[in-house]
Amino acid sequence: MRMDADNKQRIKATMAFGLEFYKVLMGTFLTAFVPRVCDDSVCTVTENIYDDELFHRVAISFNAFSFLTFLAFYYSEISREEWCIKYLDIDPDKANENLDDEIEEYPEFKQQMARLNKNYATSTKVCGAVQLVNIGMSIADISSHWAGAATLTPLLSYVLLIFMKLSQAYSVSSIAVKDERAFSAFLSGPKTYNTIDEDHTHENRVEELTEDSALNAEEAQIKVEEVDVEIKTSM
Repeated sequence: MRMDADNKQRIKATMAFGLEFYKVLMGTFLTAFVPRVCDDSVCTVTENIYDDELFHRVAISFNAFSFLTFLAFYYSEISREEWCIKYLDIDPDKANENLDDEIEEYPEFKQQMARLNKNYATSTKVCGAVQLVNIGMSIADISSHWAGAATLTPLLSYVLLIFMKLSQAYSVSSIAVKDERAFSAFLSGPKTYNTIDEDHTHENRVEELTEDSALNAEEAQIKVEEVDVEIKTSM
């Protein structure tokens, strides 16, 4: 079975999301996954999760809130990407600016793209602010059970993963809103959706309407012939 371009893009985006989701899980639940000292040894993940210290419970609860915020951010990002895959396309033979003029003939698409870009930009900023607070609270909690390099190395790695993701999202969303463009948040390159998907062009819609009209006319003719046959039979 031959796979069309839209499904290929969806598969690439899904794979990219799967890899990112694991990183985000580790990066938001810092108090659970970053090693800390428990008595004379390094805590296990289970011990980190079930530690009953008051501030630790507050910190890990905020970790959970931070993770939920990231899920809301991903909902906005994935919804935007899915819309771009469905209604737009990436044509390497056309300039990145091609969509600027082409989308003017599709005002409903232009409005939808602007709304999705703004929602994406807003969710990125909100998520970024929450992550800053989350990192601060997590470091404050972890520092009371510091395990030296065993703590520092994974902590920096997880924070860097979060920073890289949100930095990329902020860059994409800011330029998308400013230039009214549809930059992909998942496809590497980076990729720009620079034309209307052929399944949703005016020309394709006209062809569909013509085919529907022809089909309706044919059905109407068949019904007329059936009525004529019934009349002749009754006579």
